[in-house]
Amino acid sequence: MNFIPYKANEYLENVFYQIPKELFINPYYKDLTSDSKLLFSLLIDRLSVSMKNKWIDEEGNIFLIFSRKEAGEKLNLSDKTLQKHLDNYQMLNDK
Repeated sequence: MNFIPYKANEYLENVFYQIPKELFINPYYKDLTSDSKLLFSLLIDRLSVSMKNKWIDEEGNIFLIFSRKEAGEKLNLSDKTLQKHLDNYQMLNDK
């Protein structure tokens, strides 16, 4: 795969996933794998969809709809491996 540099008029056309710095600097997360950090960034990205659709309960909790299948495909992880990442740091309550 060849690297294709951005053109001056294209740099704002891309959307990026965000990963909280907290995952890199807080000792609590020192054992969190890179895949788990990327998974967390995918979940955070879904917050905007949830907010747009007002998927918030009366206590202010935000609900995400993101299938393990879709997450596994994006990260190239098996369902078993993906579940391990979700369980390690209790990233979400699976309902």
